[in-house]
Amino acid sequence: MVNRMFEKGREGFLDGTLDWDTQAFSAALMDLNTADVGVKTVTAASNATPIVITATAHGFANGDLVFVDGVGGNLAANGLWKIANQAANTFELTNPVSAANAVGSAAYTSGGYAVNFGPSAAGDNWDDFDGTLVGTKQTLTSPTVVNGVADAADVAFGNTSGATVEAVGIFRDTGTTSTSRMVALITGKHIVTANTQAAASATSIFTEPLVAPIPTATVLTFSNGATATLSALANAGDRVLTVSALAAIVTAGARALAPATGSGFVLTPNGGPVNLAFDNGTNRIFAL
Repeated sequence: MVNRMFEKGREGFLDGTLDWDTQAFSAALMDLNTADVGVKTVTAASNATPIVITATAHGFANGDLVFVDGVGGNLAANGLWKIANQAANTFELTNPVSAANAVGSAAYTSGGYAVNFGPSAAGDNWDDFDGTLVGTKQTLTSPTVVNGVADAADVAFGNTSGATVEAVGIFRDTGTTSTSRMVALITGKHIVTANTQAAASATSIFTEPLVAPIPTATVLTFSNGATATLSALANAGDRVLTVSALAAIVTAGARALAPATGSGFVLTPNGGPVNLAFDNGTNRIFAL
């Protein structure tokens, strides 16, 4: 699995508000297609530069990090972005590292959700997300911290049915939703970043080290609007993707959202138990 930390969670560990191995933390299955304060339904994604997301009365702020997924058609909209030029019902997507505008890849067709990672109040505590809860939250046990890496025992959620599950949320559980600070979101997807330009017709893309494997035949849509199809399995730690000949340039710094091999999301509980096995890689649940 692959995770991303919330900005207020990161801040909490840095300023001493949060302590992983002495305080109570919980995990929750989340249906991200259910809107709440920190999760909004996407109804449009412009095929333009920058991509403009429409999410009615979103309440997000400029500078917030936002995870967009499930958008059909304009697949370049899916990924992790920084919000710019927000208005009541819209916001623009920019690269959170370079500030480059996201480039549309096709016309929007349907679907999508936007998850606010903060730092604004729209994505700070569990009360912004508890409307997405599937089943019952579970307290994490046997927490450990080794070399800045947080881990805990795997989690059994018991018999669960109903909505789909797109993610697991991790939060500091005070027993009060409005003070339970969000820590991490586990989605089974990760960001791939090209570190040099790949020319049209190229069959390799040089990237930052991958945090998780990517299956063969995965189609990646990069933030400059270009697409690439993997012609071989990519492993965690790899720095080169082997792809079918590119139809367009992938620019240096362009980012794409990729699924991790065997992540298990999206899942649809059928009334049986749901068991969460945390990643056994170098980052475990998350790393500071």
